[in-house]
Amino acid sequence: MFRHVLKYGLLSLLRTREIVFWTLVFPFALTTFMYFAFGNLFETTEQFHVIPVAVVQEGENKMFAQMLRMVSEEGEDQLLEIHETTREKAEDMLREGEIKGILTAGTRPALQVMESGMDQTLLQMILDQFIQYQNTISEVAQIHPEKIMQAVSALTSQAEYVEEQSSTESNQDNVINYFYAVLAMVCLFASFAGCDRILKIQANVSDLGQRRNMIPVHKLKSILADFLACEVVQYSIVILLLTYMKFVLHLELGDDLPQILALLFLGTSYGIMIGIFVGSLPRLGEGAKMGVLVSVSLALSAMSDLMISGIKDSIEHNVPFINDINPAALITDSFYALNIYETDERFWGNMICLGVGVVVLTLVSYFMVRRSRYASL
Repeated sequence: MFRHVLKYGLLSLLRTREIVFWTLVFPFALTTFMYFAFGNLFETTEQFHVIPVAVVQEGENKMFAQMLRMVSEEGEDQLLEIHETTREKAEDMLREGEIKGILTAGTRPALQVMESGMDQTLLQMILDQFIQYQNTISEVAQIHPEKIMQAVSALTSQAEYVEEQSSTESNQDNVINYFYAVLAMVCLFASFAGCDRILKIQANVSDLGQRRNMIPVHKLKSILADFLACEVVQYSIVILLLTYMKFVLHLELGDDLPQILALLFLGTSYGIMIGIFVGSLPRLGEGAKMGVLVSVSLALSAMSDLMISGIKDSIEHNVPFINDINPAALITDSFYALNIYETDERFWGNMICLGVGVVVLTLVSYFMVRRSRYASL
């Protein structure tokens, strides 16, 4: 009888269009839209790249020319991509976005830009530093001409006092947090399936519930069979979404695959049990219960940075307890911990919180359903 309930639970879930849409179609569509909207935002705004710039010669300045050769030399330390041209051509290139700025080489070097941004700021910093060096050397030449070579050597040499080390080999792209939140949202949307199945064993809600209460099957077995049916469907969906993100969109979600799979399994279990818990609440109609689940799922997802980045961090600094009981925040934080930290302490702490939540919801839901009694069927 257990396998019979499990089989028809699977068929029922796969034939429910609303559940298929919100747990399968909607997450895939949202992920695709998000990827095309800002999937490469990190590379274009936060990672450094060689800056294309035009140089217009309006006078002789050997020191400035030497500086430009140094910062445009090909290699790991290259800063600028130089295009020597006329003023008219340079301004056309600037308007068309082919370059980020125009450097005027002459007695008084100058910079011309069309907009503000990281590239333009870096160009201004390079120019300001050069002007500072030039003024310093001019002063030394006037006061102590015999020390001019010593000053030039001191200014052009760069002493490094800090050794650069990477804190992690993983992806530190802030945008990837949105995709963590999508996976957390899908886990919470599993609550729709859990609520749908628990409603099917309540005699006061549906005709199917009346028939199922007539069969000689313990309610715990019915709940477990329905939970397993939901888990098979929802876990398969979230694994498909994970595969789509990693191997189709090539998002760097982390390489700890066994731990990621365990996290998603526990996340979908938590979502299903939220649905079963809400579906077990007395004195609420089916529509009201679904409304509660939609509101709760979206609210918890929003607090895990799905809509606006920084909300979860603000909660962590002001009311950290909320993040400890928010399954969406625990899931996104677990992805972050796997991708950033070299130890698993934070990850397993989140997993314990998720596991405790699943156990508590399971026990409470079982006792609520177990106490249900009907005067007649």
